Amino acid sequence: MFLLGRCRACGNRLSIRYPLVELLTGCAFLQLYYIFIVCRSESFCVLFGYLALCCALIISAFVDLELRIIPNEITFIGIPVFVVLSIVCPDLHHAQNTLRRFTFIDIHRLDSFIASLIGIFTGGGLIFLCGVMGKLLFKKDAMGFGDVKLMGMIGAVVGWKLAVAVFFVAPFFGLLMAIPVFVFKKSHLIPYGPFLSIAALVCICFQDYFIGQINLYILVFRVFLNGFPA
Repeated sequence: MFLLGRCRACGNRLSIRYPLVELLTGCAFLQLYYIFIVCRSESFCVLFGYLALCCALIISAFVDLELRIIPNEITFIGIPVFVVLSIVCPDLHHAQNTLRRFTFIDIHRLDSFIASLIGIFTGGGLIFLCGVMGKLLFKKDAMGFGDVKLMGMIGAVVGWKLAVAVFFVAPFFGLLMAIPVFVFKKSHLIPYGPFLSIAALVCICFQDYFIGQINLYILVFRVFLNGFPA
């Protein structure tokens, strides 16, 4: 605003994308703060993890929209950073203490670390398998490897259950853009990173609902395998 919409160095007009991205980032930060600090009383460490992921997702989404790539600088740095963050801030995954029997180590941090690793392989693996199946069916690349890395980064923060939820929610957002693109541009090529990013933020904000749904499906699957208890 102080620069009146022009570059300080050359005087050229700035794209409207810059203030829009900054406004979107600010609104997302306020929403996450309201949900996790005001409503849920989570620690600021948890909020920091989600804010960092939010920044990475916004950057990835807008770069993918313009250049059809997801920057390796985001995913290659983000994945190890978020794994380390899961150790520093174990509440990020609300660890389930699955390793309680090992009393000589910090179970809470180890569980969170394992949850982060499982989230990476679950998120990235689902997109990778989707790409392999798409290539077999359509005889061409259906999913870029950048999407695999992006989903792995998302899984590192949200864990495997929300990663599964993101995988199934993203196509619904994709359809909102795919249909008009196909009708007006007659193109089947759309960047998928923005829809993964939107789905991730939605699943984070409504994580109790989505995790509850995943737990319900797990229970139904177990009953299907083992039968109803006597």
